[in-house]
Amino acid sequence: MKTLLDRPRHGGHVFLTGGTGYLGALLAAEMLRLGWATRIVIPTRRAGDPGLSPELAAELSAAGLDLEAARSLITLVPWGGAETCTRQELQQLMTSFGIDTVVHSAGCLDYFNEGALEMVNVNFTRTLAQAASAAGVSFFAFVSTAYAAGYSGATVPESLLREPDRDPTAYTSTKRQAEHIVAQSGIPFLILRPSIVIGNACDGRYSGKRYGLYQQWMGVERLLTDRYHETLHTVATDQPLNLLHQDAFQRAAGAALSWMPDNAVMNVVTDSALAPSMKDLWIQLCEVTRPKQIVFYPSMDDVDLKAINLRQRAYLSFAQTNLEIGAYGWSFDRGWLQVLRAERGLSFTETTAATIRTCQDRFVENSALFRQYRTRFSPHLSADIAVLEPSDFIPTNAAA
Repeated sequence: MKTLLDRPRHGGHVFLTGGTGYLGALLAAEMLRLGWATRIVIPTRRAGDPGLSPELAAELSAAGLDLEAARSLITLVPWGGAETCTRQELQQLMTSFGIDTVVHSAGCLDYFNEGALEMVNVNFTRTLAQAASAAGVSFFAFVSTAYAAGYSGATVPESLLREPDRDPTAYTSTKRQAEHIVAQSGIPFLILRPSIVIGNACDGRYSGKRYGLYQQWMGVERLLTDRYHETLHTVATDQPLNLLHQDAFQRAAGAALSWMPDNAVMNVVTDSALAPSMKDLWIQLCEVTRPKQIVFYPSMDDVDLKAINLRQRAYLSFAQTNLEIGAYGWSFDRGWLQVLRAERGLSFTETTAATIRTCQDRFVENSALFRQYRTRFSPHLSADIAVLEPSDFIPTNAAA
């Protein structure tokens, strides 16, 4: 049974890691919008009086908060970073500010730097949890990832995870390890597992780094707009792709912090029945680039790299990991979302092809390279786009 609290939890004085980054800024804005935190203490690498980061200022303004009023509730504390801080330093910080709650959203996202992933996602989480326990913190919320379950072949439960058959990257493995560290800390906890966060569903606004879907759009922008490609080759399947709008993440996180019981885990993901597939999203993007045909491959192993254009080859190599994750048949338990919607009126925007188009349109409109492409190759852009399977494609000459 998934039973919510009778009375909402309040965060009090909150120590927020990652508060100057994308997800942390979203959480800070939501905590202040709800009045969930009376003060937010954010460690930052910038020395002196750093002021609000652009990401944090943007999200506070977008939440309708007065920047001066919000700034009075935020304390920025210079530090050397997650890689160098000690338990004693963190404990002293928490004690000096009377911290009631830790919200841990900082993390390393570098898929290929296993040392940094281990140091930040695992070791720092352990140090932070130990410091919070020693400082008498009463609640610990941790932002993990929906993909922490790895490739297990099973529906991702809203509980602690077992070791999967394999992981997409070391990132998912280290986030899973961090979840267990938090759960074993002895502090009442909440684990939030968002899927890939994208821009606002209403206007497409996005202030994060170019990860996930934005990384793919950037790859097309940077590698495939130098010439007109009559045929586009990419890896895509019919599997629903789980993307999460940032406003949906904020509302779900705020509701979870307020109403979910201690020691709970929540998959913050959208409805797969409504979500578009990677094929759907490529067809939408092709409405911008307008090739004559697009060839979909089920995996990188099925692509004859020698038969395709060099820059398309470079794009596929650049995006290989995200394309593989998108092709996997993920399935998630969404029980807590359903309870929060039914019993606490959570407003949660599901992700659809139409809402993603809003984000894509904003990205394309703000891209000088896409604008130049549409102008330069306007006479060549095809009105109709043929969708081909690999067996239907007949190469005409060697890739150039």
